[in-house]
Amino acid sequence: MSDISDKEQTRKKPRIKKTLEQQLASAQMRLNRLQYKSKKEAKQIETRQKIILGAEVAKALDCDVFTVDKDLVLGMLLEIPHLHPDDKERFKR
Repeated sequence: MSDISDKEQTRKKPRIKKTLEQQLASAQMRLNRLQYKSKKEAKQIETRQKIILGAEVAKALDCDVFTVDKDLVLGMLLEIPHLHPDDKERFKR
């Protein structure tokens, strides 16, 4: 039995104590990975919302997303800031 435990002990890599600088570098790498992952997820959510918005515009115009008159839609959107507040409320559904 002691042979098995001796073999197990020799297989395990000895833990080398990291210096404070190494620990800090490892923590910074983990932080960078998490920030990258968070940014990537936020971008995926934003992309999904843009796709949904485009589909809603096509649905409102009763046409396919490939046949939407983009110039018309852009022209209409550019006029929104010039609308009277009452008109803006009326258009919200």
